[in-house]
Amino acid sequence: MSSTGKCEYCGGTVRSDEKYCPSCGAANPNYVADTPRTIFLPRTIEELKEYCAERGMPLLRMRFFIGDDYREPKAFGIYKDGDDYVVYKNKANGQRAVRYRGPDEAHAVDEIFTKLLEECHNRGIYPDGKPEAGSGARDGNGGNRRGSKRASRLLPLFIALWVAVAAVATIGSFVTHRKDGYYHYNNYVYYHYGNDWYYTSDYDANWYAVDEFPYENYDDYYAGEDYDSDWGVGDFKDSAAWEEIQESHSSSSSDYDSWDSSDTDWDSDW
Repeated sequence: MSSTGKCEYCGGTVRSDEKYCPSCGAANPNYVADTPRTIFLPRTIEELKEYCAERGMPLLRMRFFIGDDYREPKAFGIYKDGDDYVVYKNKANGQRAVRYRGPDEAHAVDEIFTKLLEECHNRGIYPDGKPEAGSGARDGNGGNRRGSKRASRLLPLFIALWVAVAAVATIGSFVTHRKDGYYHYNNYVYYHYGNDWYYTSDYDANWYAVDEFPYENYDDYYAGEDYDSDWGVGDFKDSAAWEEIQESHSSSSSDYDSWDSSDTDWDSDW
C-alpha cells in the first residue's frame, strides 16, 4: 500500500509508489519498489533518475540535481540545453565548473553517474555493490582504472546477484502483503496490512488492532484496496493506527541518513 509525503524539491505531494514527483519530476527518495531493481548502468537522464529512485537516494540532501539547471552553490547536476547535455558542479563560492557540454547523452550521464558513485563510496555507501579489496590504483580523475576493468567483467554477475536478491525480497513482500486492503464481515469493516488486522464498525470512527480475521477464508470478504465512504465508516488511512504504521516506516534507518554534504570538496573543479 502506498503512503504520501512531500517532495524535497518542490514541496508537492508524492506517493511512495511514484518514482518521480508528478509536479517537478524529481526522483522520490521514499519510493518503495514493487519490482526488482531494473537499472544498473544508466545511459540516459531518465534512467539515472530511475536508478536513484530505486535505491532511495535523497538527491536533495546529496546535492545532486538530475535533469535540473540548479544555480545555487554546492551542487552537482546534469540537464539538457537545446541539443546539448550539460554536466556541472557549482562550487562553494557559486562559480560553475562545466564538466561536459555536448550532444552525447550517454557520456554526460556517465560523467555525473561516476561522480555520484564516488561521493557514495567516499561515505562507505555502495549502491553498485562493494568492490574487492585491493582493487588497484586510481586514475587522475578519481576513478579506478584497474577496478573499472574488473567491474566491467563482473557486471553480469553483479546484475544476476542484484536481481536474485531483489526477487527474493519482492516475493517475501508479496507474501507478507497478500491482498492488503479492506474486508467486510457482518457490520464490521476490517483492514489488512502485512501480518496485521484492524477493524472498525459503522458506529465507531476508531480503528483497533485485532489478532486475526474472524473467518478463516478471508478472501471471500475482500472489498478492495480503495476506501468507499458508502461503507459508513472512517477511512483507515485517516486513522491513528495508519499514522503509527507510517511513523514506524519513516523511522527505519537508511544508508543515506547520515549524509553530510559538507564532506564534499566543494572548492575543486570536480
